[in-house]
Amino acid sequence: KSGFHLRSAFKDWVVSDFYRADGVVTALTDPRRRLELADIGIYRMLSPEQVERKIHAIFGQRWGKLQGQIAVLYGGIDSREVTARAPDPSGALGAIQRTLSNDVACRHTLRDFALPASKRRLFPGIEPNVLPGSSGKADEAIRRAIVHLHEHVLGRHDSVDSKEVSRTFELFAGIVADARGRKGLDKREAYPCRTGVPGAPDDPHYTIRAWRGVLTYLLRRPEFLYE
Repeated sequence: KSGFHLRSAFKDWVVSDFYRADGVVTALTDPRRRLELADIGIYRMLSPEQVERKIHAIFGQRWGKLQGQIAVLYGGIDSREVTARAPDPSGALGAIQRTLSNDVACRHTLRDFALPASKRRLFPGIEPNVLPGSSGKADEAIRRAIVHLHEHVLGRHDSVDSKEVSRTFELFAGIVADARGRKGLDKREAYPCRTGVPGAPDDPHYTIRAWRGVLTYLLRRPEFLYE
């Protein structure tokens, strides 16, 4: 109809559902279909360079440790002795992922809370004195903060009452409850996490450390480490 103009084909592709799908999650809404395709490579592990760029995009600062031999252990290449990327995770790679999640969460959770709410990337809508179970309004605020984290860190668009948000909420509430039952806990964040953070707030309710635990959990999720 267009006289075989290739531009018309490109226009049709661009507006098609397949082209505009937001990744596999949107394109494959049927869980059974996703299970059928689970083994054919629809997901892949991010390279060290991609992980560093992703951390920079989310937190405004690279982790800075996925370089040299650490990057090779993470599946990267040095173009000399190692010329092929590791397609599957290993024990060493898993250990680096755990170190990454611990270190990045430690570095940025307290630092974010030390800023005014309007300047925060991670926790713009929640304060450390909001405790789970104290009121329905408090729980709602915590759930909204979790929704924001899911979207900002994982790219998920979960509803406030979704199962994923409830799972993260239970983790947060569990850490706070566990700390409440202990005696002699420091009222401040751990020393390595508060070093170099001017105006670092105290953490008498253990909520900042609980949010750090939540962030550590999210950074170990497949949605962050794979695409």
